[in-house]
Amino acid sequence: MRKRAFGPYDVSVIGLGSGEFGGKCPEGQAREFMDAYIAMGGNFIDTARVYGDFVTPRNGESEKVIGRWMADRHSRDSIFLSTKGGHPPLEHMRQGRLSREEVRGDIEESLSNLQTDHVDIYWLHRDDESRPVGDIMETLESLLENGWTKMTGVSNWRPERIQAANQYALSHGLTPLTANQPQFSLALQVRKTDPTLVTMDEKTWRMHRDTGMVCCCFSSQARGFFTKLDALGRDALPDKLKNEYLSPENIQIYERLLPLREETGLSIGALALAYLTCQPFPTFALVGASRMAHVLALKEAGNAVITPRQRDTLRVFHDGRNIYE
Repeated sequence: MRKRAFGPYDVSVIGLGSGEFGGKCPEGQAREFMDAYIAMGGNFIDTARVYGDFVTPRNGESEKVIGRWMADRHSRDSIFLSTKGGHPPLEHMRQGRLSREEVRGDIEESLSNLQTDHVDIYWLHRDDESRPVGDIMETLESLLENGWTKMTGVSNWRPERIQAANQYALSHGLTPLTANQPQFSLALQVRKTDPTLVTMDEKTWRMHRDTGMVCCCFSSQARGFFTKLDALGRDALPDKLKNEYLSPENIQIYERLLPLREETGLSIGALALAYLTCQPFPTFALVGASRMAHVLALKEAGNAVITPRQRDTLRVFHDGRNIYE
């Protein structure tokens, strides 16, 4: 699987997401997924304090599954390990949880669950815009000083807040954020089910292009929209997928994928992920799986490369303008 630099590390361009490990994805199946992913050359596993059993919910189930697997496989040193904290209570999603005590408490719990003394990158899962960026960056610096994480990043933050945070860090002798984790896929999501999610837009894309900041894309396959559209046709798509992604813009993107499939020999799914991993800045696609076939398909996607011309023919925004213009 193709790798690229992520800070000082050499990291797979496709990361294995673990949102349902310990919940809908039982531990035995999750272990099989991780074994298969590692066997194909992957080394990036992404989790979070809130991942796992969302039905109960019980925080840390995904981390515990991964921690036991790494201990059994003696694989911690070969894994690029990513986890997230500071998530609001699931029943009060707009309530902030980014105090120093809350963030430090979350990462200590995560390290215990993962059976390790550090993660390679630690993300804040949401922002709390009522809290000054300086306060947040001071907290993150304390995690680095403790050796609990090697790098820090944020997820679901607006680009203005990211830039303000890094400006504060640079002017106060602190460590800037290494990476951003937005919702980013080739498909345009036309109806959001969670208003707290921050999606890649032109302003965020240009921030990454201009700064070279690492981008990790969650919901990178848009629930497999293009693959399912190709296999089933628009009328047979599941209602949830139709509601969130079926639009004239996405149909136009799909029609542009078809000649690229003939030109490259890559599957629709691999092309959709290559669109992300071949951006003009360091980009990694985080991909979850519910079946082993989904994991095995990552080998093609992880080795897929498309040219800038091929990439730039695909994305069109709602107003008809290409992001690269």
